[in-house]
Amino acid sequence: MAAAPGRQIEGFIDVAHFAWVHHEAFADRENSAVPLYKTRMTDYGIQSEYISSVSNLPKSLRHLEPEGFVWRRVFDIHPPFVAFLTVDFPNDGMLKIMNIASPVSARETTLYVPLVRNFDQTGSLEDVYAFNAQIFAEDQEIVESQCPEDLPLGTDDEAHFAADRSSVAYRKALRDMGLSN
Repeated sequence: MAAAPGRQIEGFIDVAHFAWVHHEAFADRENSAVPLYKTRMTDYGIQSEYISSVSNLPKSLRHLEPEGFVWRRVFDIHPPFVAFLTVDFPNDGMLKIMNIASPVSARETTLYVPLVRNFDQTGSLEDVYAFNAQIFAEDQEIVESQCPEDLPLGTDDEAHFAADRSSVAYRKALRDMGLSN
């Protein structure tokens, strides 16, 4: 991908963009509010727990979602360029995605994304791969078009909102590691 690895990681951990970027895949523009969520520093980096009504099922499978199901997503961020996403699914299902943004150069990143799940063991893996490839392609378009190209690490470089808790913590962790723009 033609982007800095920090930009890719920040895009992966951002929850505010679901309704606007992933409305074709799983999210809904009518459900764009981002509930307050918890972010805390850990011995490995950062953990953010995001609980919302935003489904993680493909729109074609939305009928399988129990009414009123609350989705829990936990991001475990290992700076500088690794993050895990764990998504709790109905019936004790779990999806875990490892996002590794490997820098090739300052503005070129190779992305590795292994994923595992403990549900739908007989379903088509090709469908799962296609769905996740769609999501990452939607993110890639945004990440590659961001300006400035490098992830600004200063607290005043961009406007931040409550929905940006993970991004703010991630940028702080990078600064604390001695990284700078």
